[in-house]
Amino acid sequence: MNLNETITNELKQHEIEFIHFVDISGLVEKQNRGFSSAILFGVKCSPEYLKRVSDNPNYVPDMVARNYFDDDEHYAHEMDMYRISDLLADFIEKNGYSAYSLSDDNQITTNNFEGNKSMLPLKTLATHAGLGWIGRNNLLVNKEYGCCQTWGGVLTDMPLNTVLNSLPAVQCGNCQICLDVCEPKALKGTVWQSGIEREKIIDVDKCTTCLKCMVHCPWTQRYMNKEL
Repeated sequence: MNLNETITNELKQHEIEFIHFVDISGLVEKQNRGFSSAILFGVKCSPEYLKRVSDNPNYVPDMVARNYFDDDEHYAHEMDMYRISDLLADFIEKNGYSAYSLSDDNQITTNNFEGNKSMLPLKTLATHAGLGWIGRNNLLVNKEYGCCQTWGGVLTDMPLNTVLNSLPAVQCGNCQICLDVCEPKALKGTVWQSGIEREKIIDVDKCTTCLKCMVHCPWTQRYMNKEL
């Protein structure tokens, strides 16, 4: 069994759906922390969940009002990905290699943020894995699943077989739906390109994490309607 299979088998125990081994040797050191490989893994939201959110314009305000988020599928996936990232990093280190978890807790502990922005966002890893582009909603957009995948990640010196993909082209066209549904007008309509600052795409201080730009993206809707 090679090391890629070892990692895959470990992640499959946690019901991970997507696993990618990414060459990050070309990134600057503040992003890759001196590691040459990254393990990116994730799950997708169910179409039933996406429909429930898209049909209820007050979905997030209702959650905030009752001050309970644990039954939200997207939030639960995020927490799971952080937990599994820490577990996988620990597993790799127990096998004699170095690893760095991209969970929020670990990045905060190790000062891996510039302000409130990770040095290496998981969606940036996903673009280097060739999985999609960053939409005008500042989310990773994937042709098959839209914006509804949730990711975890670990950087490592484990000698894995990795892939280096060219960054995919933006395929939003003239679509402005995410801007139209963004009530606080946090989105600026800027088209993503490699190296662009997040602040040119979104005003994070205005964003209320209402999920509307995620669920109403036509690519997300296409996945949702196909599966329901």
